Amino acid sequence: MSDPDISLEVNNLFSVKGKVIVITGGGTGLGRMMAEGFVTNGAKVYITGRRVEVLEQTVRELSEGCGRNSGSIAFIQGDVSSKEGVKKIVDILSEKETKVDVLVNNAGAQKPWKNPIQDHNDPDAVEKLVWEGVDDDDWNITNATNVNGVYFMTAALVPLLRKSDIKSVIVIGSIAALANQRSVSSLTYGVSKAATLHLAEMLAGRLSPLEIRVNTILPGAFPSEITSKLDENGNRVLHPPAQKAAMRSPLGRPGYKHEIVGPALLLASQAGGFMDNAVITVDGGRLMNAGINDGIRMPEETY
Repeated sequence: MSDPDISLEVNNLFSVKGKVIVITGGGTGLGRMMAEGFVTNGAKVYITGRRVEVLEQTVRELSEGCGRNSGSIAFIQGDVSSKEGVKKIVDILSEKETKVDVLVNNAGAQKPWKNPIQDHNDPDAVEKLVWEGVDDDDWNITNATNVNGVYFMTAALVPLLRKSDIKSVIVIGSIAALANQRSVSSLTYGVSKAATLHLAEMLAGRLSPLEIRVNTILPGAFPSEITSKLDENGNRVLHPPAQKAAMRSPLGRPGYKHEIVGPALLLASQAGGFMDNAVITVDGGRLMNAGINDGIRMPEETY
């Protein structure tokens, strides 16, 4: 089989111009960064989320900030943590579009330990932590969004994805799915993201007869609502645990906006057309340092 006659120019190879892209949790954090990247490059973007005011602000700011030759952005308010909530979102979307080229499953939830401890080598403190620090709702809330939401959103959009020539599903996980450090700020988050990673693998296999590709991006520390806060000047500043986590990477910093947009453009375009069931870590190399000092009895903070 000979190669199709595809231009290798960057503007063609990574083009998402005119593509219909849905981003869950697109009003803030990584979702907003990717939405900006897609809109800037001419895509028709729909973002979803629970908070209407956040979605409205994001749509307004990205519409004003992008040039005349860019794409468009709109929002659909909704909650992906239940099958019923997903159906409502997709019903609204189906009234507007006859196909979806790319689904970015980005919405995420995190529930921290209820009683965080300082010394992770103190047996009494750890005993109290593991029992009192997690309740049923902590598991249910993280799994409902991070696992159930990915499954139902993908399943619901299969009919629209099948009509596309791209047929790409991008799952935004976390390197927390692969790391095993004692002092992580949320055990339920890491477990749910590990489940999300395996879910993406199973979806890739299950949807392969439909030629729908499912790939996963595992980010490290990026400024988001989960990992950061706004300072007095309106700039996002990482929380101390997230900052320490970022400093553990060989690059010694958190990720920049273009460094999550780049992999997303790859998977959403012709450039990533031969990628299926791939896992891309975007963490500045932090996983290489994840095991350092694991065997030494010393306190540590990770995010």
